[in-house]
Amino acid sequence: VLTDATADLAMALTLMVTRRLGEGERLIRSREPWKWGMFMMLGTGLQGRRLGIVGMGAIGEAFAHRAKAFGMSIAYHNRRAVDAVTERRLDAELVGFDELLETCDVVSLNCPYTDATHHLIDAPALDRMRPDAYLVNTARGPIVDEAALVDALTSGSIAGAALDVFEHEPEVHPGLVELDNAVLVPHLGSATEETRSAMAELAARNAIEVLAGRSPVTPI
Repeated sequence: VLTDATADLAMALTLMVTRRLGEGERLIRSREPWKWGMFMMLGTGLQGRRLGIVGMGAIGEAFAHRAKAFGMSIAYHNRRAVDAVTERRLDAELVGFDELLETCDVVSLNCPYTDATHHLIDAPALDRMRPDAYLVNTARGPIVDEAALVDALTSGSIAGAALDVFEHEPEVHPGLVELDNAVLVPHLGSATEETRSAMAELAARNAIEVLAGRSPVTPI
């Protein structure tokens, strides 16, 4: 029930970080004098860029559909290939993790958080990314080593990052807060009225089924 809302947010975060929209809004709100200029606050377009999706589940696939509409090509890393129909429809390419990091303009984390994915994005992983690449995380905070990310963003090892989730949520690494090339939002992936209502209704339906002695709608 939260697939579309989270995929929408991943697309929004990608646009925010590549077009420097957070910086632009902060400039307006600061009330500092400004005027339009030919080279003012230049960002990066998405057309012709390569999106790398780590974890091609329902949310990853939904994000890929949105990114394709923006003219991006799709690479993905997953435990197994998606079905051939989906792969053809997205023109998506299954690649190794290192290749994804090294070749993609935007790296999006859409994988579950497990022991295997703890700090999946650490200092060596960030070093493999391109200096003009962006990291987007709408999955789980501890997948990213935030201290290493601060170092990468500060040094220019990568161009920017957009995060909806944090390693020690609700705390955020203070270094991230100081960086203009970091977009930070407070876990809003499923935060639409429609999605939260659907989540509550699904939870209630599960409870009703179990109390009635039947199987839950969405067993785990």
